Amino acid sequence: MIIFITGTDTGVGKTFVTALLAKCLAEKGVDVMVQKWVSTGNSDVSEDCLFIKDMAGLKQDITPGSPACPYCLDFPASPHLAAEMQHVELDPARIESHMMSLARRCEVLLVEGVGGALVPLNRQVLLMDFVAKIGLPVLIVARSGLGTINHTLLTVEALKTRGLEILGVVLNGLKPDDPRIVEDNRGVIAGFGGVEVFGPVPKVNLPEDALYSMEPILARIMKAASSGMV
Repeated sequence: MIIFITGTDTGVGKTFVTALLAKCLAEKGVDVMVQKWVSTGNSDVSEDCLFIKDMAGLKQDITPGSPACPYCLDFPASPHLAAEMQHVELDPARIESHMMSLARRCEVLLVEGVGGALVPLNRQVLLMDFVAKIGLPVLIVARSGLGTINHTLLTVEALKTRGLEILGVVLNGLKPDDPRIVEDNRGVIAGFGGVEVFGPVPKVNLPEDALYSMEPILARIMKAASSGMV
């Protein structure tokens, strides 16, 4: 099973949610691995993959050159620009090959996206077009508070237009948000987007304190797996 985790924007907490999900799966005895196709702002190894590995206690190899992150680029920008700045050509076929290699070695592979859903992978291909070509189910991470409705519904619409299976939207509490706004966001996104909405994942001092928020998401993933959707 391969699950792609995208965000409505940069900095919405994809890495944290992916780490929580990986830890929850690992604690249930599931053999889980992580991958990030392109990591920018990192010279030789993906800091996001290392964070997920350490938090979830994974045994996976995250060293430079490993399949966990086929491309690590210095410049902190969208993949296409970071690659051009470093004179690197991002090869979708190489990315897919590494992904399938990892998927064959585990039960669940969590692939964390880079930036938002429609960032360019290169000058010819948007990230979600490549995800759609492969046919991966997608989990969307969004902010829980004010301003998230527009970003999230646009992301949902972009994914549905491409025929992608949306496992749900995870609202992530990056700061203490007004609970009335958060609850209204849940209803509006679910109603207009026609998707399941989970969370909010609370802002916590210890990551373990937020693990409980992953249970409904895991149940959704398992349901999709049993029905052959992922």
